[in-house]
Amino acid sequence: MRTRTFTLYIAATPELVWRALTEPELTRQYYLGLAVDSTWQPGAPIVFRTDQGPVAEALYGEILHVIPGEQLIHSLHAAQCWLTWDVAAVEPGLTRVALSCDDLDARPDPERDEAWARVASGLKTVLETDVMFRTT
Repeated sequence: MRTRTFTLYIAATPELVWRALTEPELTRQYYLGLAVDSTWQPGAPIVFRTDQGPVAEALYGEILHVIPGEQLIHSLHAAQCWLTWDVAAVEPGLTRVALSCDDLDARPDPERDEAWARVASGLKTVLETDVMFRTT
């Protein structure tokens, strides 16, 4: 198994970060153009969609664990990995977000690492610069 963690400090509240992680219309702005959709309950499916519908087989999984506003863990079946999003207030208006990727395949995968780094970076950029997020 191989684990990588991408940690960010975002000038936003944990509540706003959580909304950005769980509302499909918001995920589309930073998650490589994908709407991430689920009921966010353990055992529920998680689906990644474009405007045309669900994406290829690699991008679906299951919600494994949720502490609303604090932690989201889900699988990606075809990629054989688990993603953990940890959200915590550091100080008023500043939130630490850690995205951990646990892959069953221990071999390095630079393309996958780059994709997750882009998602995490996009989350920070959108939350700190997008007027829609700043006013909600």
